[in-house]
Amino acid sequence: MRCTRFRLFVLSLMLWSSTVILAEPYQGPIIDAHGHLGGSFNWEIMVEAMDGNDVTQRTVMARYYPGPEGSRDLPGSDEDALRLAERYPGRFLPLVGMQRPLLTGSHKWRSPDREVDRLIEETERKLATGRFLGIGEFIVRHWAYSPGLHAEQENPIYSTFMQRMSAIAARFEVPIVVHMEGHPARVDDFSRLLAEYPNARFVWAHNCGRSKAPVIRDVLARHPNLFCDVAGMTNVGATGYGIGWPRMEEFTALIEQDGVLFPDMKALYEEFPDRFMLGMDVAHASGNNPRIYSQRVNRFRQLLGQLKPETARKLAETNAIRIFKLGGTSTR
Repeated sequence: MRCTRFRLFVLSLMLWSSTVILAEPYQGPIIDAHGHLGGSFNWEIMVEAMDGNDVTQRTVMARYYPGPEGSRDLPGSDEDALRLAERYPGRFLPLVGMQRPLLTGSHKWRSPDREVDRLIEETERKLATGRFLGIGEFIVRHWAYSPGLHAEQENPIYSTFMQRMSAIAARFEVPIVVHMEGHPARVDDFSRLLAEYPNARFVWAHNCGRSKAPVIRDVLARHPNLFCDVAGMTNVGATGYGIGWPRMEEFTALIEQDGVLFPDMKALYEEFPDRFMLGMDVAHASGNNPRIYSQRVNRFRQLLGQLKPETARKLAETNAIRIFKLGGTSTR
């Protein structure tokens, strides 16, 4: 019996590893549905990297934090995001940025002070212009990958601040992007928020907080207003969350190894083909290097090739069109 089980195990490993050999990479256009913008980003290089990889559009969420200490990676702003979108019409999709030093401290989420009140009011005014397509990325539970005051964050997802922002998102019919490691207590709190604001669309970044497949399956089944992106979840082009660094927990999981989707994640994407999007998660200026950007895109193309063609197309492009209400792809 033990010998038979071992043979079955070896056979399953062979079948799993052969997927990468048999599958052809996805060749269609891609929307980068999880992008950032800082003051040191070179816009021309960003467009060059996108053009070279058939990435038609890219969300930009301003990073108001400075980059890692000593990097000279300047913070960006929503005004920068608008200027970028105006310079390259149809290519860049601005969201009202929420990576802000003023949101450091869980007490500000539970009981917004005057400064946070102004941010909420400002967000309403910006969305009312119709020039912003969403809000985010809200940094709820975030593990540090570099030194700095704002690198390590643990804020309450079910809080007065998020309730007010969720109501605004529902009213303007725009999605909210959330970064939250999938700690079980936080997942429960998030479920309360999802249920309380069923008309708001939530995008839980990084494969639903790097959660395991059964957890993701459960929350997607219970909450039709929840979507996920798989931004930064590959192990190429970056040394961040997608390789389990800086921190792995018993509740976290990866999606692939050496360019091969894990079977449970592949089954999840096929079961919920309308709920996932791609994202390169370029958060710092160096990530816009065309070589690095190409590595990230090509790994996703390799992974998409292991899915059904229609599922691959949805993850690559059409889900983002629907979730962000783009109405069509860019014609450049």
